[in-house]
Amino acid sequence: MPNFKISRLTILFLIAAIIVASIVFYYISGKTPGVLNYNDQFNQSATTTGNGSLANEVQNLPASASTSAPSEPAVLNLPIPFTSQAPTGNWDLVHNEDCEEAASVMANAYLTGNTAVVLPAAQVDDEMNNLNAWEDSHFGYHLDTTAAETAQMITGYYGLKATVQDGYTFADIKNQINLHHVVILPVNGRLIGNPNYTQPGPIYHMLVIRGYTATGLITDDSGTRRGQNYPYTFDILHNAGADWDHTTNTIDQTKKVMIVVWK
Repeated sequence: MPNFKISRLTILFLIAAIIVASIVFYYISGKTPGVLNYNDQFNQSATTTGNGSLANEVQNLPASASTSAPSEPAVLNLPIPFTSQAPTGNWDLVHNEDCEEAASVMANAYLTGNTAVVLPAAQVDDEMNNLNAWEDSHFGYHLDTTAAETAQMITGYYGLKATVQDGYTFADIKNQINLHHVVILPVNGRLIGNPNYTQPGPIYHMLVIRGYTATGLITDDSGTRRGQNYPYTFDILHNAGADWDHTTNTIDQTKKVMIVVWK
């Protein structure tokens, strides 16, 4: 009888051992249903190069989602040094016509790193005289130069880059300011409503655009000693836009142009 009991216990033990071994083998082989191996799935997704891979998903994202473009500020005002076109207060015939030269002086000062808030009067006077002499030498005159001639003077005298854009929008000006370029607008000065001008104001005028707000433009207007940071709406300046026409010896208001200056 004892020998029988031992044999039965041995058999039961062997059966139990086989069952346990089967279960352990089942788990180890990864066959257990409903169990997720997180590390394996993550590694497969991160390294696979076929369809549905992480690499392809990133590459196929829209540019706006995968990269962030620099945001446009709501207000930008470049620190362009200011000068009146009559820096010593002498509004004689020459200085009354020196808006192109004054705008060029301000553009050069900013682009060459001058950090003055207001440029020294004597220095500006000398520089504008030199610009007038350059124009006389190259054009045969210095009064009422066109946008193209003004750009040519800026390039020829200062060695800066300058171009004239025919037709422009508010966005065009903002884009150039965001690039820290200087924008110069030729306008009919009698249509922009600056109360500081001796009325009726200049028929042909150029002013520097130094910045913008959500609704308008910030200028350095050399036509008045109060012209620093002078605000205008875009519509006022655009509607007044004009270029000089040597054939008629007056402005052509069908031309809406802007001069862009950079280094």
